[in-house]
Amino acid sequence: MRRESSTAQQSLSSMKVTEADSTEKLPAMEKLVDMADLKRKSVRGGMVTMVSQAITIGIQLTSTVILARLLSPEDYGVLAMVMAVTAFAGIFREMGLSSAAIQKKGLTREQQSNLFWLNLAMGIILTVIVAGASPLVAWFYGKPELVAVTLALSLNFIISSLSTQHGAMLIRNMQFGRKAVATIAGSLVTLAVAIILALQGYSYWALVWGMLAGALVTSLLTLYLSPFRLGLPSKGSGIRDMLGFGANVTGFDFVNYFARNLDNILIGRVWGTIELGYYTKAYQLMLFPINAIRGPINQVAFPALSRLKDNETEFRNYFLSIISIIAYLTMPICAFLWCGSTILIDLILGPQWSEVGTLISWLAIAAFIQPVAGMSGSLLLSLGLSRRYLLCGLCNAIIFSVCFMIGVNWGAKGVAISYVITNYVILFPWLTWAFKGTPVNFKSFSIACMYPAVVSIFAFVVTEITFNHYLIESSIMGLIFMGLVFYSIVGLGYLVNKDVRRTFGRLLKKLRRLAHRL
Repeated sequence: MRRESSTAQQSLSSMKVTEADSTEKLPAMEKLVDMADLKRKSVRGGMVTMVSQAITIGIQLTSTVILARLLSPEDYGVLAMVMAVTAFAGIFREMGLSSAAIQKKGLTREQQSNLFWLNLAMGIILTVIVAGASPLVAWFYGKPELVAVTLALSLNFIISSLSTQHGAMLIRNMQFGRKAVATIAGSLVTLAVAIILALQGYSYWALVWGMLAGALVTSLLTLYLSPFRLGLPSKGSGIRDMLGFGANVTGFDFVNYFARNLDNILIGRVWGTIELGYYTKAYQLMLFPINAIRGPINQVAFPALSRLKDNETEFRNYFLSIISIIAYLTMPICAFLWCGSTILIDLILGPQWSEVGTLISWLAIAAFIQPVAGMSGSLLLSLGLSRRYLLCGLCNAIIFSVCFMIGVNWGAKGVAISYVITNYVILFPWLTWAFKGTPVNFKSFSIACMYPAVVSIFAFVVTEITFNHYLIESSIMGLIFMGLVFYSIVGLGYLVNKDVRRTFGRLLKKLRRLAHRL
């Protein structure tokens, strides 16, 4: 995912401890920003990141298909029990210091070296805590075998912490190709080790050792490919502001973790496993295409915006262009799922999952605006406004928690509807507060989203009317007809707009040039 810029000798030296040059400034962000170069890196980085994610998803799907035939549901259940513990502990692993390193202007090697040692210390602490808690995990679930599994997976914290700052340097330098190599290689090793051990009858240990082997390969490759050269810990390097930044990011992740999982907890507690199964499946399917688009774009946008934070005009233009691209790509998807999810789910999962289609049609309304509204987080972090980032997250978490507690009285559908209503009720005050004092305001944000929103909603209305008028049955041909009508309108709407044609024309030209170079 990262551009190639350092030699193999420099990469190898990233593991050496150096004192003489520890106070040198890291080169990537100290020069005046070259907008042409930044745009080129952004386009290349976005393309590489999307390709990398597509490959990783393909590997994961392959793993799911193959291992599902070699392992039992109980094997996956054992892993899931421990992952529930390690996922929570993982909130604290990075301490927000990778984001702090990416965003920091004038970052020195001495500062990033200190961040490395802090990350490693936290990784060791979390390993000790989780390992020490392994008997409690086994006692809670009533499964003695979880002691050994928890002990093994606790090592992941140390393994991943070794490369946290090296990975941050790759993102800071926008060397996305190198990051992609490490990520894909780790996924392949995870798949290979898990399959080999599963074939030899190692049951759930195949999954455990596969995860550890993949994490180790990813970490080692990141260490090798990163230009970051490690120094010894030192005093007076000036990292206090970055620690505060990281604490705010960690605080946000902490409150967001509970807000994201409270809906599942309430539905499971009040309505049981069946209703929860419908809801979690709907939520996962709804997020899958959205995250596949937003994730890579956001990963590229954050370091780019961090470089532009001292130039208000360029920062605003870049941020709004990112918002427009995300809106043009995600809003039609959500609008189509709004009207076609019921048919889609009936055909793909079968009629027994029809409730999932209904839930997706409601969640799609919230997802219509969330990908662009969520970019406010990258804006705040790139400008160094981590405290406001935390406060926004805390307020949203409280509001959504209340809405879930109200909505759960009407089941999973009630939770989904309350989630939709709350998203749009808080949209204006939330973004007005988030954008206050920044180069962006709610009006410019709305203008950037307006055209794709109008086209998508119009396509939805026409498709819905056409579908209901002709009473097209729920079949593959019916779904294809619906898709043709919907995306023909969207495509026509985009083509008649000169600015849209120009934007996508330039983007396609750049992608073609980069494809030839690759």
